[in-house]
Amino acid sequence: MPVKKKILFLNGLLPFEEESMKRRIFHQIGTLRIPLPTPEDLIIMKMIAHRPQDMIDIKVILEAFPKLDRKRIQKWVKEFSIALENSEILSDLKALMKH
Repeated sequence: MPVKKKILFLNGLLPFEEESMKRRIFHQIGTLRIPLPTPEDLIIMKMIAHRPQDMIDIKVILEAFPKLDRKRIQKWVKEFSIALENSEILSDLKALMKH
């Protein structure tokens, strides 16, 4: 008999994190119900991490989901670029979104 357990992963309490938790999408995989970020929120998270593989992943996500809320992505990436004092994050996002 399968055992049902709930697992709660808590992020910090930044406004973006609170919003992304409310916006998460649940996917059923077998008997597991897994919360995943929206494509927009995943792009924002990947822009903050800003690793080479993240840039590749973002390009793929943008191509796979052409109707994303780009204003939301730009808003949050801009806020994080200011907070992290890294303007490259925002300029790289703009370059990726042009293609």
